Amino acid sequence: MHVGSRGRSVTRTLIVGLGLLFWLGAPVSAVYKSKEDARNRVERISPGGLLELPLSQGLGQNEVNNSSFENGNEGWMLGPSWSIDEKNAHEGSHSLRFDGTNRASLPATTQVPGSRKPFRSYTLRAWVMASPGSDLKVKISLHGKNDRGFILGGTDLVSAGSTWKLLEKKDIDLLPVHDHHVLEVRAVVQGDNGTAWFDNVELVEQTPLPLSAFLLYPNFRGYLWSSGPQMIRVQTNVAVPESPRLMVRLLLRNESGEQLKAIEKAASESQILELDGSTLKLGSFSLHTDLIDVQTGRVVASYPSYHINKVSDEFRTGLVNYIAPDNLLVHKGKKRFVWGVFDRFSARFRCRQCLFENATSYDAIPGFGGRHTIENYADTFSNVEMNILPFSGVKVTSPVDQLTPWLEALDQHGVGHLQIMNNWVEGNRARPFWARSMTDPELWHRVITAMKDKPGAVGYYTYDEPSSDKIPTVFAQSLVLRREDPGSITYGVLANDRQVFRWRDTSDVLGCDPYPIGTVPTTDDVAYGATSSPAMLRTSVSTRETVRQVYRSRPVWVVSQLFRLNGQFPTYEQMKMQAYKAIINGATGILWWGFVSEKGMEAEWYRMENHQAYFNFKRISQEVMSLEPVLISASRPDIISSVSNPNIEFLVKSDAGKIVVFASNFSEIPANNVVLNLSRSTPSSSPIEVYSEGRTLPLAHEPGKIAASFTDSFGPYEVHVYILKSK
Repeated sequence: MHVGSRGRSVTRTLIVGLGLLFWLGAPVSAVYKSKEDARNRVERISPGGLLELPLSQGLGQNEVNNSSFENGNEGWMLGPSWSIDEKNAHEGSHSLRFDGTNRASLPATTQVPGSRKPFRSYTLRAWVMASPGSDLKVKISLHGKNDRGFILGGTDLVSAGSTWKLLEKKDIDLLPVHDHHVLEVRAVVQGDNGTAWFDNVELVEQTPLPLSAFLLYPNFRGYLWSSGPQMIRVQTNVAVPESPRLMVRLLLRNESGEQLKAIEKAASESQILELDGSTLKLGSFSLHTDLIDVQTGRVVASYPSYHINKVSDEFRTGLVNYIAPDNLLVHKGKKRFVWGVFDRFSARFRCRQCLFENATSYDAIPGFGGRHTIENYADTFSNVEMNILPFSGVKVTSPVDQLTPWLEALDQHGVGHLQIMNNWVEGNRARPFWARSMTDPELWHRVITAMKDKPGAVGYYTYDEPSSDKIPTVFAQSLVLRREDPGSITYGVLANDRQVFRWRDTSDVLGCDPYPIGTVPTTDDVAYGATSSPAMLRTSVSTRETVRQVYRSRPVWVVSQLFRLNGQFPTYEQMKMQAYKAIINGATGILWWGFVSEKGMEAEWYRMENHQAYFNFKRISQEVMSLEPVLISASRPDIISSVSNPNIEFLVKSDAGKIVVFASNFSEIPANNVVLNLSRSTPSSSPIEVYSEGRTLPLAHEPGKIAASFTDSFGPYEVHVYILKSK
């Protein structure tokens, strides 16, 4: 989707009397009188959070019977062109053979029953070979038998070669909705000429780690704010809690290695351990999690330590950006619901050279409706943008600095910048050309120097729809960004929301990009009940899964669709569904792809002459961001006591004068006459406003009951927002 797979210039000084910084991990309480001295100290703050990746999952049992075909075609369904070869094999004497005589040949298939245990993560692999001169291409894939046979994962389609080679796809992760489902493994061949062989076709279960841990709070870079919540909370999971008798131990040490606090509990498959940090002094600490054999006292397994920095209020207020305990962005001291756009300046339609060395030129880039591009950001209430091109290669080195004036121009309009960084790594073909002589850390330091402490900067976009093998590189980059720019945010987006749990310690904020318009239902969509396009429940599921896999303890910024796909551009109603389904399911921000791109808003305005698309987006932007004071408030699950239809998902928030109920039909099946029952303690008055729809609903009071209710109907996937005036 994006590159690599797809503000004024003000140096912020730290407040004099900054309570505590950390120089190479050691607490320092001096008062800094020099701005330069303060900057140097900040650059040497020890990063918090996870500093070392855990071990990879091991391999367990192969679920495919007759993987090596030594029992002929037992367990396999073979169509025309397929046979068992008894003379050619990678191991043993038999293999699966395909002769390229049938261009439309069906794959060879075997089923894996789902009655044994819930599925989690798998490695799919096979040895393959083709005859010399063959044009055949091969792959293996995994499908959901219960879900219309749709694909769940697989290898790329590749030429086999004339000697045996391994095809392998690791980390095929399945959502809980597929638990106990029957799976299908398929051997697939495309082409006309030659012969291909498959052997040792395996679906191997990846065993969970004996012990895993996740720091729930502090939820931002291990910063324990002095005036914030003080309970340190860790989610622990044990793979086999019952054998032998095991215990989980959570241990807090200072930087000298002295034990300060500890808690021990009997091992459980899933539980939260807590330590009170209120008595801790300002400083750096490490948090260790071990799995102990109670009988012997032996450490059976450990998880890499989390590092915690207890910091003063002065330190926190000196940060341009941070994440609050409620997972909301705080930018320049103001809590925000993130609403923004992914951008991509286009040379084809209107901008041939979009990198400048002064803010005035950036301000003059033409946009839509007589406005400049940055004015369009403000016009659509955007407070954050991420520009892919040309900023994937923006110059940040003296004497040419093209980034600082961009930050200045954005800040003048109340917009913050996420600098794209997923391509700023060795081996990426879009790595800035001017950085050829630099190491990655040198390159990252250069962009940090340009971004750090600038009011127009929000942080860094560090991964974009990557495969799991990129985790070590992204993690290494995140450590540098955390250490050298403590007042920034790192953000990454996954296309595969099944893998959020693998990425949750690689960035401060996680995102998913469920693009439902112009696509057919996926395997997960079908498993949740979708039968036709567009499967708008995808936004609900992806947001919900991302939030679930971080245990509601990290911010989730969803990337919603604002581009044409297969001839379809989102309507206003589809924009509305995407926005509120994300909000209902826990998103603390939404960014839209793409605002100015060859498939996005620019193309709609200039090429398709679809001006209404912009005004639709402006409309939904105004509607959502007018509710920002409510969106940044705490949820109120006590307001609604029950809803008559289980397909209605909802979120309730409130401020001093009103209660807002966000409600959505998760299903494509209409839901008529849905009753939403208020709790008896809810103070509200009739009528209820159905926000932005120009209608109201009465409050109903049944005889003898204190609590009230209201009734409404929902079309397929429809969303409504209700505003109840407090008495």
